[in-house]
Amino acid sequence: MTKLTPIYSIGDKVVHRFYGSGQIDGIENKPLNGVQVECYRVNTQNSIFWFPTDSMDNPRIHPIASQEIIQEAIEIIKSVPNDLDDDPILLNERIDDVWVKGDILAVSKLIRDLTALKAKNKLGRSQDQVLNNLQDYLLREWAASSQVDINSIRPKLRAYLASGNTNIQVAT
Repeated sequence: MTKLTPIYSIGDKVVHRFYGSGQIDGIENKPLNGVQVECYRVNTQNSIFWFPTDSMDNPRIHPIASQEIIQEAIEIIKSVPNDLDDDPILLNERIDDVWVKGDILAVSKLIRDLTALKAKNKLGRSQDQVLNNLQDYLLREWAASSQVDINSIRPKLRAYLASGNTNIQVAT
């Protein structure tokens, strides 16, 4: 049996979709479905989480985005939004697809487009909550990449979203 080469090492910084950013500070064996599994231990500002060392395709965890990717995400946020499909089923499918994949650029496009929809008062309550969650996800990634406090960039995100379309009024 061939052992996979791990893509992470102790000291690497990673982002978890729900727990935020942290640094891998060790490897421990943890029980998973009754079996001991070798896991990376990640220490975040507010918690600790573990993920298996052999989960090369874990969509919830990825290395912190580079400054170049963050800048590209900001440019997307600042650009003119695209119209979203009026069919709520198709819109929810797009939201689910973007959320599952967690690609920061796709997340940025969806934030931009949902914000425009919200400005037209065409965003449902659950979609508004999704928009808030996506914004938090982007802000965590941006803060981790830039090594700044999330609260210092939140106003920048609002301003960038508003700059993409003069018809957008972003709530504070």
